Amino acid sequence: MTAQTTIYETAVDGTKDSKEYYITHKMRTIDEIAHDVYNRLLTYDQEAETDYSIRFPKSKIKEIIKKSLDSINDKSGKVNETNFIHTIAAFGIIRRKGSKRLRLKIEAHDLIKIDTQDMPKHSLGVGSLRRDSTVFWDDYSLILSDAPDIKLLKELEEDESLLKSSLKKVENKYNFKTPTNVVLASYEPERKFIRGLIEEKNAKAIDAWIKAPDVGFYSIEYSWRKGEHPKQGSFNPDFFIKIGSDIMIVEIKMDDDISNENKAKLKYAREHFSKLNELQNEQKYYFKFLSPKSYDLFFKALRDESYHDFKSELEASIEEQFNGN
Repeated sequence: MTAQTTIYETAVDGTKDSKEYYITHKMRTIDEIAHDVYNRLLTYDQEAETDYSIRFPKSKIKEIIKKSLDSINDKSGKVNETNFIHTIAAFGIIRRKGSKRLRLKIEAHDLIKIDTQDMPKHSLGVGSLRRDSTVFWDDYSLILSDAPDIKLLKELEEDESLLKSSLKKVENKYNFKTPTNVVLASYEPERKFIRGLIEEKNAKAIDAWIKAPDVGFYSIEYSWRKGEHPKQGSFNPDFFIKIGSDIMIVEIKMDDDISNENKAKLKYAREHFSKLNELQNEQKYYFKFLSPKSYDLFFKALRDESYHDFKSELEASIEEQFNGN
């Protein structure tokens, strides 16, 4: 039981008055605490196959608690509830070193062929075209598209309020080697990359390519830690580029976009396509992280067929972080 005093002061005239009262604390004996801590360690040993209950028998636990009380000149042999919680937490640090972390392990079972004809439609709000988005199209877009799309394309072409970058017509339809009627770019790095794909000297080195939708086509699962919390997610790579029997999978990022999440994406994507290459021999898959800094070198690697071993500056930086950790 602890005595406490509260002083009250009147705001008007400053008169002071004090009241004394007693607070009752729940107390535990050293034996009770030692018994509780020992049982917690024993339970943990059984789950994690450790030996903390052997290394810290009740007698040793009691000795540690008694020394702590002696250090503050407390001869009562008892501990209040707050200090009891601190004691439990202190012994918790011991077993934390041997704790196990759950790791996500993804295993492949059966291959499923995905047809580009089954890709979900990719939509883009007209408002986005007034900001940073772009529609790439060619003459075939006005022939092979559905009537509503053809109508919208014509309206957009005549809309003088749109930014110059909002619509990009590919003048040579043979350089637009994609099976979709139009291609939508949501931001500048994507737009710049597509311009590289349709540039004639690069298009000659490519058989076909697709800009994948953000969701619902080809998804790769990954796991990472954000602070102390494990996170799981999935992402859809941005581009698939076909060169003979080789498929280049490209994930577009901003320059210097190095993060734990991107490290996880790179790691799991590499493992994913490595396993895919093991399970079939019809095609060879190569996954690449790419940012605008390395676009020119990437397209050069496509043209001179050295793309197999190409590594962008961003990917190399992320890989360096990997090795550092």
